[in-house]
Order: sequence, then structure tokens, then C-alpha cells
Amino acid sequence: MRVASFVNHLEFEFEGNINKNAICLGDVDNDGQNELIVGNEKGVLAVFKGENPHPVHVGTELGMVSAISVGDVFNTGLNVLVVVTGCGYCYIYDFEDDHLGEPTEKKVLQPVHAQRIPANVKIMLIGDVNGDGFSELVVALTDRVVRTYRWVNSGEVVGGKSYGKLIGLNKWELGDQIGSITFNRCKDGTPSLLVAQPGGTYFTLKVQRTSQDYELDPFDEQSSELLTKMSLDYEPLASARLRNPNIHTEICGNIRLSKISSHSSEEETNETLKTDVVQADTSRCEETPCEISKTSDSSRVRSSNDACDVSPYKVCDNLRPFLRNTRSSARSCMESNEGETNLASAYALATLDGTLMLVHEGKIRWNLQVDHQLFAVCGLDVTEDGKDEVIACAWDGNTYIVCQNTDCVRFTFHEPVNAFTAGLYGLRGKQVPCLVYASFNNRIYLYHSITMSHVVTKSMVEVLKEDSMYQQMLDKLGISADDTAKLKELNHFLLYGKLEY
Repeated sequence: MRVASFVNHLEFEFEGNINKNAICLGDVDNDGQNELIVGNEKGVLAVFKGENPHPVHVGTELGMVSAISVGDVFNTGLNVLVVVTGCGYCYIYDFEDDHLGEPTEKKVLQPVHAQRIPANVKIMLIGDVNGDGFSELVVALTDRVVRTYRWVNSGEVVGGKSYGKLIGLNKWELGDQIGSITFNRCKDGTPSLLVAQPGGTYFTLKVQRTSQDYELDPFDEQSSELLTKMSLDYEPLASARLRNPNIHTEICGNIRLSKISSHSSEEETNETLKTDVVQADTSRCEETPCEISKTSDSSRVRSSNDACDVSPYKVCDNLRPFLRNTRSSARSCMESNEGETNLASAYALATLDGTLMLVHEGKIRWNLQVDHQLFAVCGLDVTEDGKDEVIACAWDGNTYIVCQNTDCVRFTFHEPVNAFTAGLYGLRGKQVPCLVYASFNNRIYLYHSITMSHVVTKSMVEVLKEDSMYQQMLDKLGISADDTAKLKELNHFLLYGKLEY
């Protein structure tokens, strides 16, 4: 195992204890550059941008911030910031008219919407969970419940912005405590929701829509029933029986892999992925093929599983043709992917007993055991080869970067970690991969120069063989790249100025 030493980093000042899901990287002002958003148990929310060590926006008196997420909740094509507190308050912040620069004075955040949802939310995601082209808000609670919500406009305009609220769609109640939740794409291109369970196991939750659902008008008073079919599949995994069945588990989905041929044998699918396999296009269904208007609205129809009694909202008639076209485009995207194979993304699981796994289509690709308690796992491309590496962090600061052939690099952060995340951050006009650590000394460290040319250790000969100029020189000298003896003699002469005899 290689040991990496990352030096270049930014330090942000932020006081208070941070929930491990109350730290997030996302583009809140829609300028193409991600910001760092973090909240603490005292109800303070801060937005950091660029190299400014101080927050450019601050919110206070929110309550204990338990989860933060950035996404297109309003389904207008623009990101917003969603914050949920432990007591059940959900705040939505819109930065559409406020491009974050680096002001000399920090601004106070004011939410554009606030409402009550069930308390004890521990994790929150924003994304399309049912493949209809609209984003939903997914939350996991400490009482083993997973819920989905969708934003619905009421047709009224307050302060120049459409007024509405989040309504409940679906609800699942599981048997064991939830470690984390993540989105993942299935083999047929449809989205699913993975829910980590103790002992390195997980559930796959899907809301499958039939072709008839896309023909329904969600704002028609006659369409009061949501025609969805909910499925729930338990995945124990082959090695789950070797673990402590009560150990905490984290999961991260939508990890980009190399494409595997559909005629591969079962033995080949259990082997490590080879780097020369054609890369799968995993962004096909994650991006909606149609652009959503800023005045558009998502479906007001809710599932019978939701216990809340929400009156149906109305919308003007000129939006209905647009929504029909939106659902038709989403259905076309789904149907176009039905004939393609091996579009499934991989997902990684990490447990507190130090087990790290990469799973693809329910089969374990590799299983790595470390001597540290892993509490967070992410997927990030740090080698810039189009494939994601698995990044897992332990409470003591040890971080493991594992590529898809199990080669591993370890980076040791110098302090115990309160919260961790990995992703892209906007720095000097570019989106750069970074590792973010929240320590217990009221500091947040963002390491941004973490890009590596390769994870596995390579010899000088192997590195030189990949250089085109070196290949041209060998051709001029009449030396074959496969002639190890001649290459050794040439390299010895170039390094020491003498030939070996």
C-alpha cells in the first residue's frame, strides 16, 4: 500500500460540532463552481467559496443542523440549498439573484421556504428516484424510516417567486437502523435507492412507473391516485455472514466503472475490473434530456403510503402541455436504455470494523480489510481517467483511496475527524477534486491538490514507456520497447553516463 502526502490545502474557520451529514459540496449559486456548505449543532449555517477563509453567507438560529443537500428541488433547472434540522424544520435557500463573490462582509442567509417535516432526519438526498425526470427530496430518519417528497407549486406568486410546499410521496419502514442512503442506477438504466443496513448489507428501494403513468395529467382533479409500484429487495451479500451483524455500514452509489461485456462468465464478473475495458457511459440517465422551464412544476399527486393529508394544488392550463412533453421525454430516455446492457453503476460499502467493498450488480468485486473504523465513503475520480476511485475515511483521520483493481493509497490526516466528504470544489475558476475534513478544533481543512497520475506503484521503465517522446527516441535508436536488456542498458547510460558490460 502506497502512502500519499497531500500538502496544499485551505483552512476555514467554523466553530461547533458538525453532524457527519451536515457538510456538503455543491453549486448553490449556479455559476458552475461548487461551494462548501456546513452546519453545526448550534444552528449556524455557513457557505464558503473559493479561497476565502471566512464564510460568504451565514445563517443562524436554525436549530441542530442534521443534514444538508444541494439540488434542483424546485425542478426549475437551478440548484437550491436545502437544510434539515433535528427537530424537523426544513429550510430552502435560493441564490438565483445573489451570485456569491468574495464580499468583505458576510451576508445573512434568509430562507425562501420553511416547513415542518418529520423530526430526527439524519440523511438527505436530492435527485430523481423514480425516473420521471423530476427531482425528489429523499430523507432517512433515525427511526428506520425512508421518505420521499416532491415540491409542488400552488400557482400563487409571493415576492416574485412561485409559492408552494413539499408533499410526501412514498414511505418505507425498515427493520434495522439505517447507516446511509444513496442513489444508484440499475442495469436497465432506471434509478434506485440503496439503504445501508448493519453488517454490510443493504436494501434496494425502487418506485417503478408504468407506461400509463406518463399519460396521466398530475393536475387533473380526476387523477387523484398515483399509479406507482414500490419494490424492496434485501441484499445480504455473500460475505455478510462473516461480519458482526450489528456493525454500522455506510454506502455510496453511482460509482463509475469500466464496461463489462454482456457475455462474460460468472468467474470473470467476480474478478477485478481491467483498466483496458471500454468505459461505460454512466451519465446517460443522470442528466434529463429535456430542459425544465423556470416556471415548471412537478406532480402534485402523492402516494397512498403518505399519511399526510395535503390538499391538491392547482396550476394554470398553459403548463399542462409542457409537463406532458417533459414526461414524454423522460419516458423516451427510459425506453431507449432498455435495450442497452451493463449500464449499472457500482456502489461501495464501508463498515466500522474496517471492511471496504466494491459491489456491482449484487456481486462483490473486491473486499478490503483495514485496521481503522471507517465512517464515511465517497466516489471520486482522482486519477482523471474517467473512472471513480473509492475513498473511505476513518474517525482517526486515515483515508484510503482505492482504485478498481484494489490498488490502494493511504493518506493520514493529522487530527481526529468530526465529519468528512469528498468531491469537486470550485477553486481559481476550475472544479478540482478535494478531500474535506472537519476537525474538533473548530477548523475545516480542504485538500485540493490530490490528483494522481496513477494509484498503483510503477517503475521508471513503465512510466517512460507511456511517454510518446521516449517511444520516438527508441524508434530512432532501433531499440524495441519489449527488449528489457537493451532498455536497462540505455537507462543506465542516461542516468550514470556509462554502459553496462
